[in-house]
Amino acid sequence: MTDILFEYDHILIRSEYRTPDIHKHLAAHIVFGIKDELTCIVGADTFKCRGVFITSDREHTIYAETGDMLLFLLDTTSDMARIVDENYLHGNDYAMMEKATVDNMADIWKKCSDDLKEADQRLLEVCGIHMGVKLTTDERVQSVLTYLESSDSIPTDIMERLCREASLSESRLSHLFKAQMGIALGRYLALEKMKKGYLHYCNTRNITEAALNAGFDSPSHFAATCKRMFGISFSEFVKS
Repeated sequence: MTDILFEYDHILIRSEYRTPDIHKHLAAHIVFGIKDELTCIVGADTFKCRGVFITSDREHTIYAETGDMLLFLLDTTSDMARIVDENYLHGNDYAMMEKATVDNMADIWKKCSDDLKEADQRLLEVCGIHMGVKLTTDERVQSVLTYLESSDSIPTDIMERLCREASLSESRLSHLFKAQMGIALGRYLALEKMKKGYLHYCNTRNITEAALNAGFDSPSHFAATCKRMFGISFSEFVKS
């Protein structure tokens, strides 16, 4: 079974899929094993724990023997990701959860597992994280983020649209976005397209329609991007 909650600056996934391939993507992670320990591979390190924080853009895979785990993906442009980095990671690739945090998360999940939205808020609060805001003070970059959030797709001419929105050339906008956000605009757009594909699928339950509406060339491109970013193809994800 897989349940997904999409919020403004993060995604919560409760999943039972097992052993995803090693992958990386532009999101900070909070992962919690619901029933038992997680097996984690982050970069060259392999370890077991009940819960873990992982930085953005590092190769990793995580699974539980039962397959049952909670996964938060935090938008790297959000205050939430900054809190994870400052309070837990301190510049490292990962940090294991303390026992008190694990125990609190387990208790909350027992009480709120039938209400994913309530569980989302309470679990993040245990980690000292509250609903965040975008981490940019530049109005031009903020206008780009707002435009992307309100758009249903990432079309082929997205860069032209964003340049008009920010009143900047493509090279200047790309440079400014990277300086403000710490990530390349092109890679951020790839993640946004993937997110919109998931949202369209939640509404239509049709992979072909979801892929095309999000701006992918084809359903196979959508599935391949999902596999590259999350270690599991979209068809496998749907079957789970």
